[in-house]
Amino acid sequence: MKYFLFIFAILFSSAFLYSQNLYPPLIIDSSYYKPAKKDTFWKHTIAPAVFVGLSVTSWEADDNVRTIRNRYTPDFRSTLDNYTQYAPVATVFALKAAGVKGRNKIGRSAINWGGGMLIMGGLVNGLKYSTKVMRPDGSTKNSFPSGHTATAFMNATFMHKEYGHINPLYSVLGYSMATYTGVSRSLNNRHWLSDILAGAGIGILSTELSYLIIDQFYKNKGDFFIPFDIQEELENPSFVSIRLGQAFFLDDFKSFGKLGLEGALESAYFFNRKWGIGGEAGFMHIPFEHEAIDLFEWNELPLDISNQQMDVQSLGFASLMVGGYYNKVLSSKFLLQGKVLTGIGTGIGGNIDFIADKNENGTISEINVPFLEYSVGTSWVVGGGVSFTGMVAPTMGLSLYADYKYANPKAKISISKYYEEIEDKLLDDDRLPISSLTFGVKLISFF
Repeated sequence: MKYFLFIFAILFSSAFLYSQNLYPPLIIDSSYYKPAKKDTFWKHTIAPAVFVGLSVTSWEADDNVRTIRNRYTPDFRSTLDNYTQYAPVATVFALKAAGVKGRNKIGRSAINWGGGMLIMGGLVNGLKYSTKVMRPDGSTKNSFPSGHTATAFMNATFMHKEYGHINPLYSVLGYSMATYTGVSRSLNNRHWLSDILAGAGIGILSTELSYLIIDQFYKNKGDFFIPFDIQEELENPSFVSIRLGQAFFLDDFKSFGKLGLEGALESAYFFNRKWGIGGEAGFMHIPFEHEAIDLFEWNELPLDISNQQMDVQSLGFASLMVGGYYNKVLSSKFLLQGKVLTGIGTGIGGNIDFIADKNENGTISEINVPFLEYSVGTSWVVGGGVSFTGMVAPTMGLSLYADYKYANPKAKISISKYYEEIEDKLLDDDRLPISSLTFGVKLISFF
């Protein structure tokens, strides 16, 4: 799994290789420093505010994310996130030691980094020991927010501030390491999704605040810095992106839970400024409502059984889609995109178990009995969506998106394999409509 995450980072970063020719270095000698255009600080708080807002809205999804982790990667263990959180800052000072000029000289850079660490440490520890949220592994009550993720995104933003205006590849590498750190904290069962999103927002904000304070002291934006400003529309807004969102299921039968998760790797090639073709490889985690299945009368059960219910394992649905894309440049740093896609999707089934409390001589214990299992077939998928993108570097943006998908695969319910003596196991064979509306955020790289 950890190698799979690194492949995501490599694929996402490779789109920036062309930018070395499109955007030559903007370094100038400090003696030719030109005053930067007015840059209001509130613009730098948009990304932190988005992450903190997502943290608040994702509290209900924490259990779903943990369920996904426990189902697909229950044995994941890695200590790599202890090191990747510091990888961006180590890279920055290695570049400076090698003589590669960035925004500032090494002394001022160290002050900016130290200021960010102090701000981040104060915010994270203040929240950890005041909120006292239990970690998902039940070890300690200091889960919120994620300190590893905050440190990683603080260091990634430090790398972005120092070298992102030279080549966006530096920014993507830094944020790829930070993203891996956050995802790894969830896979290691050390943090909830809301912890990780809040940590990302705090980390970015800490570095931005540090630069605001230090820049005020030095009376400029950096020793060698000229801020990027896209003067013309992108000639070819081809892109690669990674996205994560919250899915709402529009289900007339109410068989699905209210919220699920959706993620995808997406890419498109544009023939001109407006029109292109592309596709996405995505995955959805779809929880079921426990009330969806009622197979027998509960009053027929023994008297010593209580709190009985069906535990329906969540549905996974993977899809591969292609189609047309449209792009509209709203201003020098804001884009609006739309798409219409079609493709195929396939479901990942699960188990349906009977769980209840059993009273034995006054002692209550939980019983879990394998009961049924379900499978979901392959079907056509159609969908579309829109996204609003703000540029944070010459070829990198942060997007808010809304997507719709519809599929109608066949689903089968059968007796569990646990009961080998039963020959005819098939109980039901019918269609399972999947209609979802997803809202989320994506990191997008134009090439």
